[in-house]
Amino acid sequence: MAFKNLKITCINAEGKCSRTKVGSTFTVRNAKLEIPAGQTVCIFALGSILQPITGAMVNNKDGEGILDVLTQWQCPDPLANVVFKIEEEKMEP
Repeated sequence: MAFKNLKITCINAEGKCSRTKVGSTFTVRNAKLEIPAGQTVCIFALGSILQPITGAMVNNKDGEGILDVLTQWQCPDPLANVVFKIEEEKMEP
């Protein structure tokens, strides 16, 4: 089964979170998580976005995919406002 490649970017980080910084990115390629050297992702934040990531990886009919409805998800930590954007990573021809 072929999966979509995704790019996940932290677009907002306010409050007490020190684990994820604005602009931090990671990718999911062929259902494998790739985090660039020197960057981190909080396990709680990652856990909160795993379901939308897995939903976004599969091929859906146009207009019926999770990313057609939402593209941003927030970490559940009530003391931090950390928001991630999930987008399909287009491969260069």
